[in-house]
Amino acid sequence: MNINPFAKHLAQLTCALGLAFGIQSAHAAPDWQINPEGLGAGGATTVSAANVGGVGFVQVVPSPTNPGAFTFIEHGAYQLLQTGSTNPFGTRDITVTYEVSGSGNWFNPGALHFSSGSIKLFSDINFDFGSANGTYGADNGKAIGSFSVFDGGLLNGGLVNVQAQLDAGSLLPGYLFDADGNDMTKAGKVLLQLGIYNQTTNPDALLVSEIICGMAGYGGAGCDGTAFINSPQAYAVSDGGSVTLSAVPEPASIALLGIALGAIPVSTRRRSKKAA
Repeated sequence: MNINPFAKHLAQLTCALGLAFGIQSAHAAPDWQINPEGLGAGGATTVSAANVGGVGFVQVVPSPTNPGAFTFIEHGAYQLLQTGSTNPFGTRDITVTYEVSGSGNWFNPGALHFSSGSIKLFSDINFDFGSANGTYGADNGKAIGSFSVFDGGLLNGGLVNVQAQLDAGSLLPGYLFDADGNDMTKAGKVLLQLGIYNQTTNPDALLVSEIICGMAGYGGAGCDGTAFINSPQAYAVSDGGSVTLSAVPEPASIALLGIALGAIPVSTRRRSKKAA
């Protein structure tokens, strides 16, 4: 069964990650570093935008009172991949589970908005993503951090930008670093940004059982004893895209920097008076 054009259009807008590997994030971010083993900056690899790929399931609820308006929720699982490649990243499998939600309007694509959600990271010694281990092989490793989605929307060219912030105290030390090798556990704020496209897919039995019925808790077709069929209100997606991280210094560090910069004119004036 083919989903109608409106559903196809929504599918191009709402998924959490994109079609083409190597897509750059909407806004350039400084380089960051990752050590999949969690052993510190010494063994970390510097990246600017890492690739991700995986699957998801979108559920849409049309507004009963506002024609064209809808809310949506998506669940899915992803694997961090080497930039410009479909190969896993490093000697540990870095995987992701996510749940994102928001709203939009069939007749105004620019109204698409991500309002909330959770993105969780795992480091797994076993490369079993896409299996029945844990949930789709994505959440059976060591939990290393989580992010809360706070914003996002549609940009020019159909690129959707999803923004999230690191949950305080969730990141384990030794995994993520800024461009200078400073552990992101010491940063005042860590922001995650996704560059997004997607396409619908006819799900296999594993995607149905693990993501649609299991993670999303869907009770409709595919989970009620009947065969799953994509529909305008519920459809599976197969994705790939890119992710960047950026660390914001502790407020105290920013204050010290401001003091230091403010002292420069004073020092200059003092030297000028002595010279006079």
